[in-house]
Amino acid sequence: MEFLFYTIIGIIGLFFILLILKNIFSWKNFCVLCVSVSLIWIVLLFLYLSGIFADKIIIAILMGHTSLGLFYLWEKNVREKFKIFRLPLLLIFIFIIYIILENFEFNSFLLILGLWIIFYLIYLFRNNKKFSKVAKKLIECCRNW
Repeated sequence: MEFLFYTIIGIIGLFFILLILKNIFSWKNFCVLCVSVSLIWIVLLFLYLSGIFADKIIIAILMGHTSLGLFYLWEKNVREKFKIFRLPLLLIFIFIIYIILENFEFNSFLLILGLWIIFYLIYLFRNNKKFSKVAKKLIECCRNW
């Protein structure tokens, strides 16, 4: 079966349906593309868990797009000082997707938890002379490239 083909058709169809509905009802606070992709992977995940759909790769790709979209939404709306948490946040999204599609890995959990703790400590001491340069570099990691 051509899972990718039907997935793409589903995204295209939802995209135009939601675009029309968004304009009819003057909805402004959502991205039609993001919602289309998210709804498709949610349906596919349900079908996968029900044993009806078998392609985890497509689901993982679409979930990755959603997690990156959420990351960008967070980055757009969060205050500058919290952007220090970019790496741990992105990794927690990856971890959650892996848990949903595969299983819980305790070592990965501990690694990410440790990273959160380190970044939180850097955040707490970001005004300290020794940590301010590190904190500034972490916040500016994605600029000027």
